[in-house]
Amino acid sequence: MSSDMDSKLEHEAHAKQTDNFQDNDNVITTEALAPANSEAASHLPVHQSQWQSFDQVPLEPVSPNHYAQVNIESLIFSCLLLVVASLIIILPGDLYLTRILAVSIGALIIISLVSYVRYQHAKSLAYAVCDHELIMQKGFWWQKRTSLPYSRLQHVSLSHGPLERHFNLASIKCFSAGSGSAEIELPGIEQDTAEHLRQHLLAQAAKANPAAATTAALKPDKDEEFVSEALTTKAAATEQSETDNHTSNPLEAKEGLSEEKPFKHSTALQQGRNDDA
Repeated sequence: MSSDMDSKLEHEAHAKQTDNFQDNDNVITTEALAPANSEAASHLPVHQSQWQSFDQVPLEPVSPNHYAQVNIESLIFSCLLLVVASLIIILPGDLYLTRILAVSIGALIIISLVSYVRYQHAKSLAYAVCDHELIMQKGFWWQKRTSLPYSRLQHVSLSHGPLERHFNLASIKCFSAGSGSAEIELPGIEQDTAEHLRQHLLAQAAKANPAAATTAALKPDKDEEFVSEALTTKAAATEQSETDNHTSNPLEAKEGLSEEKPFKHSTALQQGRNDDA
């Protein structure tokens, strides 16, 4: 009787242990499937009403000093065009009224059109610094918005011409990986803001693409490689020229040997005298 009770208890304990193992397997399977379910949920389509367009991103205009810079550039262009128009009128020698009117009206139309288009283009410049990208807008008749993700940003440069230095402005150029020209060229930014923005963009690019930043940091500078190669070439050329000079003057080499032999002979004689003494 006692043996039957013991076997029954062992059977119940074994059944309970099996249930516990099955429960643990179910928990592990559920935990393993949870990331898969979340990943599958992340691929669900997003409705069009939830799409975020460029129009929803607030853009910041460039510095107002850029408009004054554009006006001065248009004034310089107008002066040059008026000089050319005057030469066209005066050089032929025949001052016909129709020619004067035609050239003057044409020059005024070109000046007005160019000045208006350049001013409106400067007014259309705007940009936005987002969490993952840099957005730029430009264009008067044909508007264009460019978005450059930080993961593709490779290089940022600053430039400023004479008029830009006068108005304390700078232009930012952003280059992406695999592109020979600048993806974004943004003029009309104050120099302090431009330098701060450049550092921010490079930092964001390093965060978005740490492998490329590490490779760029470990890669030697091209200027240093060029200087090292130039110094090596110069040292080799100097050594070769010295070798050629010694080879091209055999008489000097013989004289040097003849001067060394008496010196060695006299040294040997002096050593022999010392030994005799």
